[in-house]
Amino acid sequence: MPGADEALYAALVKADRSESFGPMASAIAHELGDLMTRIVGALSAARDRGDLAGLAVAEEAARSSRELIQRLSLLAKGGRGELVTAPARELLADAAKAASGSNVEVEITVPDGTNPVRVDREQMLQAFQNLVRNAVEAMPPAPHTARIQLSAASATLEEGRIPGLTAGGYVEFEVRDNGAGMAPDSIEKIWEPFFTTKRHGAGLGLPAALAIVRRHQGQIGVDSAPGGGSVFTVFLPRARSGDEVRARRPDLQRFGTGRVLVMDDDERIRSYTGSMLQKLGYTCDLARDGEEAVAAYRRYFEVGRPHDAVILDHAVARGQGAEAAFHALRELDPDVRAIVADEDEEAADRCLALGFCGWLMKPYGPADLGKVLKTVLR
Repeated sequence: MPGADEALYAALVKADRSESFGPMASAIAHELGDLMTRIVGALSAARDRGDLAGLAVAEEAARSSRELIQRLSLLAKGGRGELVTAPARELLADAAKAASGSNVEVEITVPDGTNPVRVDREQMLQAFQNLVRNAVEAMPPAPHTARIQLSAASATLEEGRIPGLTAGGYVEFEVRDNGAGMAPDSIEKIWEPFFTTKRHGAGLGLPAALAIVRRHQGQIGVDSAPGGGSVFTVFLPRARSGDEVRARRPDLQRFGTGRVLVMDDDERIRSYTGSMLQKLGYTCDLARDGEEAVAAYRRYFEVGRPHDAVILDHAVARGQGAEAAFHALRELDPDVRAIVADEDEEAADRCLALGFCGWLMKPYGPADLGKVLKTVLR
């Protein structure tokens, strides 16, 4: 196609240049998260003093800013756009349209009750359509009866079963064809950009599909043999219900005193969070960075009164952030109950995989705080 190579090159150059925007966008997202947390905290404090005029509307508007913060965080990673909850069957039905105009029969199998996924629908559709097109192009000529089977089902993975994926609930997709299959040396290279065995292929469809799936904390695998067709398997995390708390109860249950340690480098956020905790019936200690948090935790731990939970700001301007502090706390107390506070869903997933018990998304208010603590400390 005339001009296709020039357009591709221009797109790659644009993507390369945009990477310099990543750190700046990430910093903006963090600052907005802190700002909005201040707003929610201030509104909560004003409400406690009895000034209710317009506070409900203002608080709701502040909470809606989380959507903007999420988009900025995704932009910082050059990744996904707006996330929506997409039923597995609908995704596969739209992906099957990539086989239109060919002589390939497409069958879709999705059991009732299969979980939806939370994805950038446009990008994920592109990934599945790339897999379908790859299958169509792998078909031998007539009189071969070409078939593609698209399927999806809910799955639960144990830790270590799929490299790169944490334990938990997923949706397992399959794109199965009865085409020519691939030789082992080709399988090792198909994820490399610009590698192709097709006369007119650009070698970008499968690498793009892999990149999109991994941006959504998923993974792709392939099983193929010459003459035996190919099966591409995609695992994507299940969509969480709107009111589901990103938190879990720890294995160890011990007597609780209702004492929470809060670490945040913003003094006003520390103050507002402390006020919220007192309103919820907790006592609290405050720290401005990881070092202070570890020292405070140690003091109570050594006298047999460890904090019931620790809320750690993910990124601080100076000193230890959440992950470094968590490792230090884990060495002191393997049963520490840590909650990460951040606006970035991917950072939260990483922390949960490390062993954090919960995620408190900025901006947060008393209801958010109470909900995650109730789950972690119940």
